[in-house]
Amino acid sequence: MVMDTTQVHLPKTVASAVIDKVKDTSTIAALSPSTPQIFTDKEYMVFNGKAEADVTAEGQTKSTYEQDLDYVTGKRFKVQTTTRVSSELKWEDEDNRFQIISSIQTDQAQALARALDYVVYHAINPKSGEKLTGFDALADQAVQVTAGDDEVQNVDALADALNQTYDINGVALSRTWASRLRKVRVPNTGMRFYPDIPLNLNVGNLEGIDAATSGTVNGTLAKTPTNVLAIMGDFSLIKWGMIRDITSEIIPYGDPDQTGVDLKAHNQIAYRTEAFFSYAVLEPKAFAVLKSAPAASAKTSRAK
Repeated sequence: MVMDTTQVHLPKTVASAVIDKVKDTSTIAALSPSTPQIFTDKEYMVFNGKAEADVTAEGQTKSTYEQDLDYVTGKRFKVQTTTRVSSELKWEDEDNRFQIISSIQTDQAQALARALDYVVYHAINPKSGEKLTGFDALADQAVQVTAGDDEVQNVDALADALNQTYDINGVALSRTWASRLRKVRVPNTGMRFYPDIPLNLNVGNLEGIDAATSGTVNGTLAKTPTNVLAIMGDFSLIKWGMIRDITSEIIPYGDPDQTGVDLKAHNQIAYRTEAFFSYAVLEPKAFAVLKSAPAASAKTSRAK
């Protein structure tokens, strides 16, 4: 009898591949060091030194100055991300499974980091793209600078908005503006005006100050365009840290993200990563934000 081979399943080798797209990161984490936080509403006492030396003659009454102390209360927020995958992942070869799980957790950790920028800069929930209630956006409180056609003048305008009053130690660039700066050329030689901006736009330095590039600066996930191109200022005045370390768990059943789809019923498992942040912007006016002018069409529609 001839063996029927139509029902024979030959061995298969499943190769897993991870596609690395451009990953936005937190510019605040890059430009402002984190500090340990505790689970309380931390208050920061802000001292703005006003003293100036007074030249006095012998026997002259010495003058004084009044120093006020301001207080800024830190904000807390919890972030989480949940990723559903097929439960068949548990049956995969150990090497493949480890690669996929590691990629999922790395992807989630990066998402949590990006959330810091979205909350501080824009007061936006990155998952929904909507405004958060009870949070103030640094991009709205900072000194406002409207971008012109000359990119070199735009850099100067940002600096001029601050450097008479505050130190400048960092700049966060949107990928849009970093790309535009990279293309600026010296007229006579054709050399790049900002040679420190590479093709991958991962800027480390701009005009002698620390620089970081991310789509979080302009809030690419925001439902309403922010028009932000860059934020420059004293990033030491952004105080932030994690109240609790990042935690990760495997959820084998239930409906953890309230989508109406039960994990078990659909042969799925979920990976959830959570973190708890606290932050405070001690002086919003120590930052200048460069924004593009609203499109003419948008102005027209509002006028109607």
